[in-house]
Amino acid sequence: MTDKKAYWGIDIGGTYAKIGCIVDGVFRMVQTLPTGESCKPETLLSSISDIVMEYDAVPAALGLGTAGLVDRSSGGTIRFSPNLPLWNNVQAGSILENTVGIPVVLDNDCNAFAVGAISSGLIPSQGLWLLVTLGTGIGGTIINQGAVQYGTGYSGEFGHMTVKEGGIPCPCGSNGCWERYAGRKALEWYYSTVTGKRLSPLEISLSASNGDLQAKEAFREYGRWVGLGLANLAKCFSPMGFFLAGGLSATTDHFKKAALQEYTSRCRHPWKVTVLEDSPNAGAFGAASMAVLQC
Repeated sequence: MTDKKAYWGIDIGGTYAKIGCIVDGVFRMVQTLPTGESCKPETLLSSISDIVMEYDAVPAALGLGTAGLVDRSSGGTIRFSPNLPLWNNVQAGSILENTVGIPVVLDNDCNAFAVGAISSGLIPSQGLWLLVTLGTGIGGTIINQGAVQYGTGYSGEFGHMTVKEGGIPCPCGSNGCWERYAGRKALEWYYSTVTGKRLSPLEISLSASNGDLQAKEAFREYGRWVGLGLANLAKCFSPMGFFLAGGLSATTDHFKKAALQEYTSRCRHPWKVTVLEDSPNAGAFGAASMAVLQC
């Protein structure tokens, strides 16, 4: 229990929901809950409310970040989440406000991550920058002068720009989306097609570090698609640079050369790519930072 003012952050992903809070400027993780394709909104949101109230009798505010399309103008509605198929048109903001009784702010998980990175000084507060998260899917955020840019509400869905006409079908309803070729499953597929083995990205990374030529080739193919997507974004936005985050960004050393080669063959913009230190709790920290700043 805490008797100090706490700002809560919830990061809802396709595998886990992570719950933490900022107290006296210090972030602390509290609990992790499983999610998955069968995760029901009412069940998870009820569990989140119970955990917050059990830990904190008088919480200050709550921020929630989740993958997919988040309608901030409607009080916080998750319109569509490709990795959580039961979460379409869920009024998560209203549900949490009613159960916990505190202000709630919702946003896309990549935007929440960006808010945390800006507040902690990892992303500059001057200039135009692009944040790209490489994981199960690909998330994106446009950051201009230290603020997230939303357009009409849903800017930054970089993972769902088409990079191959008539390509692999995507849960978003389109096909040939960037994340079908540069997400976690893509790297696993590149490795399995030549080895018959299904390994995780971490295992493939370890194999590549140990000299496995097939693992290195999988990363070369993966890097080619990463570079292609970044080149498209550079042409559209002409940013001062890119920041990479997410689980797969930790394997950049294995795919950077191929990504750079593809990038420079497609555009004249300078390659300015910074990998942010990976933290499994960065999403929850960013969501809590949203609560501090906006509530």
